[in-house]
Parts: sequence; structure tokens; C-alpha cells
Amino acid sequence: MIQKIEKGNSLLVKGPTRITLLKGKVEVFGKEFIPKKEEINSNLPALEEQNILIAPSATSFPLHALEDSKVEVYTNNEKNIKLINKNSISSEWIEIKDSIIEQIQKRKNDSPLKIMVLGISSGKTTLIKYLANNFIKEGLKGGYLDSDLGQQVIYLPTTLNIGKIENYIISSKDINTERTVFIGATFPKGHLKFILSLSCRELIDDYFMNFKEADFLLIDTDGWIRTSIGIDYKNFFIKTVEPDIIITFHDKEIEELDIIVEESLRLNKDTKIYSIKEQNEYFFEKDKEERRFLRQSQFAKVFEQFRKISIPLDDIKFIKRDFDEEKEEIIEEEIDIRKFVNLPYHYVIIALMTEESEIIKIGLLFVINIEKNYILLFSDFNYKEQIKIKKILVGSLRLSIKGNHQGYLYI
Repeated sequence: MIQKIEKGNSLLVKGPTRITLLKGKVEVFGKEFIPKKEEINSNLPALEEQNILIAPSATSFPLHALEDSKVEVYTNNEKNIKLINKNSISSEWIEIKDSIIEQIQKRKNDSPLKIMVLGISSGKTTLIKYLANNFIKEGLKGGYLDSDLGQQVIYLPTTLNIGKIENYIISSKDINTERTVFIGATFPKGHLKFILSLSCRELIDDYFMNFKEADFLLIDTDGWIRTSIGIDYKNFFIKTVEPDIIITFHDKEIEELDIIVEESLRLNKDTKIYSIKEQNEYFFEKDKEERRFLRQSQFAKVFEQFRKISIPLDDIKFIKRDFDEEKEEIIEEEIDIRKFVNLPYHYVIIALMTEESEIIKIGLLFVINIEKNYILLFSDFNYKEQIKIKKILVGSLRLSIKGNHQGYLYI
């Protein structure tokens, strides 16, 4: 069907839906779309010759009309689209964006700004995209650290990823990982919360070392804040990664947020805090089933490239990671393989690693046959990569080859 959007109004689109822009100009998370045949008289990357937007299932996009516009909509449910007579991006978001851009530009020859988004709200990733796209539009350079194990944008759930923002971000296909850390779970329980935090600091340090022209780093976080354990986790995370700016989605019913912000200011009084108080009535809040569907889809997309591979067991070590509380450092512990084979390890997610603990590939562990000296895996490594495999880091999540949840392994 054909839908008109007057200048200043917005069309909220929920997937699965395909939108083709026929006339005018619209903005999605700060990225501008124009009709394909329209002449482009600017070198701004915002004015790319793109006029098609696809919203997958369990996602939503706001199309804000910068001019009177007309779109063609393909959807299986008319309830997937809603026209509103305003910009769904709040004035608070716009003010925060403008303020941070001004700060980055003032620090152009100084160290890059680390900007962390914090809260229980699902709007964190949407805000990250909005900020990233507007920073790119201003000619700024930077990166994206995704520390949300359960809802990864950059790569696979159970991993942490950092990537260079080279173009506008609408969906996960618009950014690639520069480096991956395997955690092996979708929730940072136990010592994983410390391992996650220290791994993020390592990713940040490595990224800035290799990308010296960076102006900013956007840090996406998970929504674990409630309870004293959630407070301890976020406080340790902030202490470890040392953000310059923290943006919170304020909720007066979540006292833990105020406690975390107070602690961050105690650690560094120069930390700039922005609080988003206005609730976005147009924001699409994913429920538990939609989040599970997105995770399963991400696993399935990666796993479709995998195949069953048998390799010699030989001198490959099975390891797990732990946290030394006294030294505040990550340690590796070797797993006794003869005890391990008696556990329900089948289909557990793993990382195949070099002797120096660098990730080669992610995979699923099928069978360990000690007597016949082989391991059966589900992955996509080649022979050159195979001969580099010296360690197998074992996660806790068990999955089918289609990415469906099968249970947990506790070691």
C-alpha cells in the first residue's frame, strides 16, 4: 500500500515489513534516506542512494519525514505501521546528542570520549544507533563496544565485540566486529560479570591502540541493574572501563540506578551524567519471546555456515576461565578431560583458540572420544586454522545446530 508522511510526522514500522521510499526524504535513527532516482548534490554519506528499508521480525524503525514523503509498504499486518504527527525521537535525545558532539569536537586532539548507555530500558541500543549515525554525519570517527551478551548487535550472543563504525547503523549487518571475546553465556552470572568487565577494558585498550584517530567509543550494556549483585556488577564495570559520559534511562522506581550513578561520580567526579527522564511512548519494547527469537535467529545465521568436523584430540587442552578476586584478573584453568566426558557437554558452545588464547572460531562440541583420540565439532574452520587449535574454551550454553536453547553445562 502507499502511505504519505507529511513533513515533521513519523511512520513507525514494526517487522516483518519492507518500505520503499518513493518521494521526499526520511530519517531513521539519524540516517537519511532519499528516492533512488533523485539527484545527489552532496558528498555527505547521509545522502546515499538508498530508498529501501527492511524491518525484520521483532524489530521496529521510526521513519521521520524531513520533507513531505511517500512510501510503499509491504507487510502482512497493517498493525505493523502507525503514523504519528511528531518526531518519535525525543527532544532529550536530540539535546544529549548535540551536547556530546560539541564535547567531542572540543577534544578533537585529545583522548577519545567513552560514552556508556545504562538502564533497564530496551532503548539503549536504539540510542547507540542514533548517536553513532549523528556522529558519523558530523564527520567524527569512532567505535562501538557491545557488552550485552544476550542481545548482541555486532556478532553472536555469548560473545563481546568491538567494531569500527565506518557507516550508518540501522541493523546488525551494518557493522562488523574487529575483535571478539568469548564468554560462553548469555547472562554474566557468578564470576562472569568480572570476566566480562575486564575483557571489555582489554577490548577498549586494544581498539584505541589500533585506531588512534578515534574520536569516540559508544558502549552498549545489558539491563542487569536490579538487586545488590546487579549494583556490584555495574559498579565494577564502570570502575574497570572508566566511561567519560554515562547516559541513563531514568526510572524513579529503579533506585539501583541512582546508587550506581552516585558511585560512578565518587570514582570520577569529572564523569558527565545525562539522565533521560521522558518515557518514549512510541518505543517498541521487545518481550521475552521476541528476545529469544532474535537470539535464536542470530545463532542460526552463523551456524548455517557450519559443518561437522572431526579433528585429532592429541594435545588440545580443554579450559575454562575464572576470576582471581585477590589479584582482580582473569585466569585460565585446565579441565580434566576424563571427568569432563561424564558431564552433559554435548552441543555446548565453545571457542577454538591458539596457544596464546586468541580465538580462531566459535563452534559447538558434539563428541569427545578419548579412546579413539578425536573430537567431533560443529564449526567452519579450515585446515590451516585447524592446526593452530591448541585450546578449547568451554562455555555454559547448550544449543541445537539451529540455534535453539538446549540447556546449560555447569563446570
